Amino acid sequence: MAICLASANPDTTTTGQLNTFPSGPIPQEEWNRTYGGSSDDVGTYGQQTKDGGYIITGYTSSYGADAPFSWLIKVQHRGDLWLIKTDAEGQKEWDRTYGGLGKDLGFFVQQTKDEGYIIVGGKKSFWIVGSYDLWIIKTDANGSVLWDRTFGGSGEDLGFSVQQTNDDGYIIAGYTSFTNGKKAWIIKIDSQGNKQLDMATGRADSEAASIGLTKDGGYIITGYTPSSGSGKEDVWLIKTNSKLHWDWLKTFGGPSRDLGLSVQETEDGGYIIAGLTESFGAGKGDVWLIK
Repeated sequence: MAICLASANPDTTTTGQLNTFPSGPIPQEEWNRTYGGSSDDVGTYGQQTKDGGYIITGYTSSYGADAPFSWLIKVQHRGDLWLIKTDAEGQKEWDRTYGGLGKDLGFFVQQTKDEGYIIVGGKKSFWIVGSYDLWIIKTDANGSVLWDRTFGGSGEDLGFSVQQTNDDGYIIAGYTSFTNGKKAWIIKIDSQGNKQLDMATGRADSEAASIGLTKDGGYIITGYTPSSGSGKEDVWLIKTNSKLHWDWLKTFGGPSRDLGLSVQETEDGGYIIAGLTESFGAGKGDVWLIK
């Protein structure tokens, strides 16, 4: 399995069934690229970089520290966090792997003010025993590690989203595990990865999937929780101030599973949430966009 990166170009031509859409250009594919080897390789997040190229994170089982042991370690127990830098046409400029003889995952990457990168995911030190710790890595512009930190306890802890903050630190969203299940976890660190604040919230099996900065200096967080709302899991939207004190909380959902996976503040001061709903739509799971 290989990572695939695609680029689309808006085009005003419409054909066939596409004419039923109300208005606007129809994207046309310009190019696509795949990256990977003979084993499982997954891209989880990508964004455009300041030079017009792209940065992608995920994980690879084809390359990295444990790839030579593929004859010994089953693919579900191995893999390294993978960072790929491409040019504007998707041609690979460089790539880096990070990790050891466990399964190490990258879920989110952001280019930082110094043109380096901040990556968050999970690190598992041993390929059979142990649980994931939340892992954050700061690199320079070429992907060389400047520092990395792990956060967590004896249970499973993962990070899904990270943003550089106005003080050049970072805010991380994910989950941490307790004896009664997972709780949404927000961690504020300084520019060198030292923890300043954290907040674990929600009852069993709550997660924070995405975090964004707000114009007032606080944070907007989405994820899902069975703690409140109207169904199994409901989309969770939490607004906090800069000290991680809640301003308010909203839930969205119906009788079935509904997940918030991405959020950001909009120009009008509202918020846009993308996720999944099994309560509404055409059946089973549907894409859910909430403004």
